[in-house]
Amino acid sequence: MILCRGIPPAPRDSSGGTVGVVRVDLVERFRGRWVALDAAGEVVADAAELAELLELVESAGVAASVVQRVPGLDDPVFVGLG
Repeated sequence: MILCRGIPPAPRDSSGGTVGVVRVDLVERFRGRWVALDAAGEVVADAAELAELLELVESAGVAASVVQRVPGLDDPVFVGLG
């Protein structure tokens, strides 16, 4: 399982979809929450706190490839080297 601190919102293309890997609909729906994604990039579980999400994933036996937090609207998003 990979832990990531957050993901930046993806730019929209002319059809309202995403440009790149992050789906805008998921960013908008799960903003400010921790999410577990399967190998296909679909959200299989979400929670307000990381510990709660990890407990949910473990107890439900969910196959999560990635666990990450979707930044809130006012959260700083850092791109590049620190």
